[in-house]
Amino acid sequence: MMKKIKTCYLTELDVTRLEKYAAANAKLQHMLDDVLERAVIVDSHDIPADVVTMNSQATLIDTASGEQMTWTVVYPPNADFAQGRLNVFSPAGLALLGARRGESIRFTPPSGDQQVLKIDKILYQPEAADDFSL
Repeated sequence: MMKKIKTCYLTELDVTRLEKYAAANAKLQHMLDDVLERAVIVDSHDIPADVVTMNSQATLIDTASGEQMTWTVVYPPNADFAQGRLNVFSPAGLALLGARRGESIRFTPPSGDQQVLKIDKILYQPEAADDFSL
């Protein structure tokens, strides 16, 4: 059975910034390369409002437990899991980046048990808010 690889949507600006972080770390570069292989890269002004971009805040539902959580996908220096600020280079962050509202994301957290989360709402997306400086 072939695994269907989901297309993700990234903005040119996000890719440029992510590449800066990854440039100094081979592990991050490898993780980013995996994402870029399935990415459609678009201009920031052309990204659909239902796509999770950098600094987007989304509400997710754990499909196993029904638990709801709200995360903001951030660059490594801004990550603070206790505050819901998810490092983009974490398994969940990379799965979430570029996904669309209504999609389910699958990832394996450090605990080792695969998690499936459904993107319920995008509460904030910088591009949709015309905020291109974040």
